[in-house]
Amino acid sequence: MKKVLLIAVSVMLTSLIYGQSCSDLFISEYVEGSGNNKAIEIYNPTDQAIDLSAYRLVRYSNGGTTPNAVDLAGTIQGKDVYVVVLDKRDPNGTGYEQPVDSALQAKADTFLCPVYEVNKMMYFNGNDAVTLEKDGGATIVDIFAHVGPPDPENGWTSFTDTTITWSNNGVPEDYTITDYIVGPLFWLSWTKDHTLIRKAGVTQGVTDNPDAFNVAMEWDSLPENTFDHLGGHQCECGNASVPELVEGVDINFYPNPVANDGLTINAKENFRNIVVYNTSGQAVIRRSFDGTQSTTLRTDKLVPGTYFVKVVFNQHQSFVKKITKQ
Repeated sequence: MKKVLLIAVSVMLTSLIYGQSCSDLFISEYVEGSGNNKAIEIYNPTDQAIDLSAYRLVRYSNGGTTPNAVDLAGTIQGKDVYVVVLDKRDPNGTGYEQPVDSALQAKADTFLCPVYEVNKMMYFNGNDAVTLEKDGGATIVDIFAHVGPPDPENGWTSFTDTTITWSNNGVPEDYTITDYIVGPLFWLSWTKDHTLIRKAGVTQGVTDNPDAFNVAMEWDSLPENTFDHLGGHQCECGNASVPELVEGVDINFYPNPVANDGLTINAKENFRNIVVYNTSGQAVIRRSFDGTQSTTLRTDKLVPGTYFVKVVFNQHQSFVKKITKQ
């Protein structure tokens, strides 16, 4: 792709105070679906590209403290995501080799851990902690769930200190949910058979192992095998500046100014997602694609004003265009 000239267009943000927030990667989505449908999405909240070679994903299984780690590679552009999917792609696979759903495969930036006996990281099943670490594990960047005992037993939920009577093979039995751990009440687990998305207000990872993991504090829950949110993340880490493409790229935006009939975008290469930001850095439109070079965005719900349209290509290169809504 041609190199382009970028001009910084300042966008002042009054609501964000930058400290440790928005300064390093964190886990933005967790997929624990049926069969081998397992994925982790990592978000870069900064304005700069980050080299993933210093990072690794780690699974701590069943309340244990033994790390099952896999090194990462590649680059995450600023305000972009990187999707890791379990490497099960044999269309003839059965049982433990059942292929990942084709819709989830299409979202992957990389596939990891094809052989369980070699690396167990991507085989989490709802009662395992997952961490994002860097510098060989010397620095914890983010923690999903709780590392170490007690054995979480079928995962975590959104409430605690509650006793529920359930049928254990036809025999009524009481179980008290403590530290948000569901025990035999597996149907109450948020971390098993669900997709979890980090709330937009979360601007950094959890770096201290929590005493207890209340899923609802930082995560929203979606049904099993929901994949359509992968590939982009809404976060309140706004841009201190938005680069505007001004020349030398094979992409067209029209009409501009745009009215209620929509904004058409044509490119010479396939793009993977488009995000429209207002001048406060909030994402007001977000679309994901699979192998397209042309689309029309509905703009009838946008209020008149200035917006920035970010187009991310399959190679993770991205370009931004300023538009005006009439």
